[in-house]
Amino acid sequence: MDDIKAHLSVLGITGEYAFSSNAYSIEELVRLGLSKGYNTIVGIGDVETANKIANIVCGRQEAMGIIPTETTHDLSEMIAAQTWKEACDNLRYRKIAETHIGKTANGSVFLTSVYLALNNPAELTIEFKDYLVKAKAKNFLVSNFHPQIKKIAPDFLDIVFQSIDPKTTTLAGRLSGLLGLNKKEDTQYSLFRARSIRLFTNSKVPLVSNDQIIAKTPQLIESSDEKIRLIVGRKHNQ
Repeated sequence: MDDIKAHLSVLGITGEYAFSSNAYSIEELVRLGLSKGYNTIVGIGDVETANKIANIVCGRQEAMGIIPTETTHDLSEMIAAQTWKEACDNLRYRKIAETHIGKTANGSVFLTSVYLALNNPAELTIEFKDYLVKAKAKNFLVSNFHPQIKKIAPDFLDIVFQSIDPKTTTLAGRLSGLLGLNKKEDTQYSLFRARSIRLFTNSKVPLVSNDQIIAKTPQLIESSDEKIRLIVGRKHNQ
């Protein structure tokens, strides 16, 4: 933390620092900062920190920045910064990308993706606006942002799953290299796009983001109606 503060000072970036605790959650600190009129809220932390900030600033004009101390490849690609120093540089140049976020019915959000914590293959029912898809799957992912998936529209989520028998499921698309699988295994993956889905399983299964359980099935998962203003690197593809 001291290294980050020192580097921000060298870049000429100043501001008020606040730390979450039992007395003040991340969400409460963000609301406090907004009440003070700050036009930028920066989180220093992991994907969970970023998700909590995004939940509060979504739909507002204030910008959100993230300096990752622990990050995932997806979040690094999303903000176009592989290290915390690059993330600090993002704040200096202040390039803004407006993006939707993923949401669940229980109030949780995700910037990148959420997946089912499946110990064994499970029977899934995915309810789209006009049709249902049923499959026995061993992997299931809903992505708001993934560097290997090209979105068809900013407010659409990508729904990816691997069926035990791919012939029983309509293949809407195929992904290469997702989750480190080779091309032969990759043919079992199906890709759908939607603004929202309802997901059902025979028993309750956790939905996980960054190793944190954020919801359980059955669950509504959707793209937010409003956007966040995210500070990204200069190499970010808007």
